[in-house]
Amino acid sequence: MTTGRLGPVLVAVTVGLLTGCVDRRFVVETSVPGAQIAVDGTPLGPSPVDSRWEYAGSYQLTASAPGYQPLAKRVRFKARWYQYPPFDLVAEVFWPFRIEDVRRVYLELEPLQPVNQAELTSSAELLRSRGQTLPPSTVSDEGNRPRGTQPTILPALPSTAPVPTTQLPPQVGPNR
Repeated sequence: MTTGRLGPVLVAVTVGLLTGCVDRRFVVETSVPGAQIAVDGTPLGPSPVDSRWEYAGSYQLTASAPGYQPLAKRVRFKARWYQYPPFDLVAEVFWPFRIEDVRRVYLELEPLQPVNQAELTSSAELLRSRGQTLPPSTVSDEGNRPRGTQPTILPALPSTAPVPTTQLPPQVGPNR
């Protein structure tokens, strides 16, 4: 009697072990070991890092490391033959072997460029002069102030004014 019940179980286990599987992973390496990697805004960790992906398409990879320019790169994983219907059903369910799809991405990080102070200052001066030539704004900052009037500026407090202090109640504790 046990042989009759064991037969269907052995068939189910055998069929379960013979079903296929598609393992989709990608590996991100950078020119700077330990750079922090994120995929579509989700942090993955330091490079080199690997993760799984489900569907072919575009992914936004970002890498950042101290002393280097942050890098964002859009990477497209194209579909392979086993990701198109009806082949996907065969590869995922009926194919008796495992399919491993590993995509590798290499990101080259550039060192930070020092800021040229003279160029930054001249650019700021140019923007300031352009801002001074603009016509006055007709939009009010506050809803209750009429247009064209200047806001009320309160006089500053003298720096020698005493700072008010609050008197704290005496400390009460288990020893008192």
